[in-house]
Amino acid sequence: MRNVIIPLNAFDRGEVLKNGQASFVEHIAQAGAYGVEIRRELLPEEKNRQLDQIRQEIARFGLFTVYSAPIECWKADHHLNIEELINVFQEGKTLGATWLKVSLGHFHKELSNIAELGHFLKQQQGIQLLVENDQTLYGGNIQNMKSFFESAVEQDVLVKMTFDAGNWYYSSQEVEEALNLLAPYVDYLHLKQVEKAADKLVTVPLEKGRNHSWEKVFKHFPAELMKALEFPIEPKERAKDYLQFIQELAAEVLA
Repeated sequence: MRNVIIPLNAFDRGEVLKNGQASFVEHIAQAGAYGVEIRRELLPEEKNRQLDQIRQEIARFGLFTVYSAPIECWKADHHLNIEELINVFQEGKTLGATWLKVSLGHFHKELSNIAELGHFLKQQQGIQLLVENDQTLYGGNIQNMKSFFESAVEQDVLVKMTFDAGNWYYSSQEVEEALNLLAPYVDYLHLKQVEKAADKLVTVPLEKGRNHSWEKVFKHFPAELMKALEFPIEPKERAKDYLQFIQELAAEVLA
């Protein structure tokens, strides 16, 4: 599919850590995905060797590449997290990524220097920065995200949003409000369904026709928007089935 990506955290964590993310690339390609999302948290401490291996495997199959790094763009003091951004952008370049995804962190319109981020991004050629709503009360807050993207637009800072359909539950936000206020900034959609089980929130595979919020999110955006299947795919051979499922749903939306 020309716009569906599979992140490596969709598969069994133990197997990914044991065999390495490069070992899953061929499977993802053969399932029919357009691209792969490599996860920094699933890399060993010595990253560069494995990043090179992953890049070679991705190039072999011609997949679009997203690099997901669980760092916060803005530190607790509201200043730009420049040291970590430099590190992850260098890793993204080693990987050959087109997109790099981070969390918002502690952005504050009056205290954070959005122009500093713009200056930094102008030095990074070939990689688009995406900022995602995470599961924290500050980085997954609708108004904080809105304030950040409004500031970015005002100062012509080239950053786009990853809209995670399930993370709003962890930060106690309303999905429909997020759609209404943040949709103009979104270039990438993480699809997952979050439910409560035994008094805790868990991510579950997508199911059609149960009036789940992920389906409302899916239908809110253009069918061609880039999407990731960020939910447990077990066994891993089911990846092809889920890709077919998304293709059929997109066809219904377009009909």
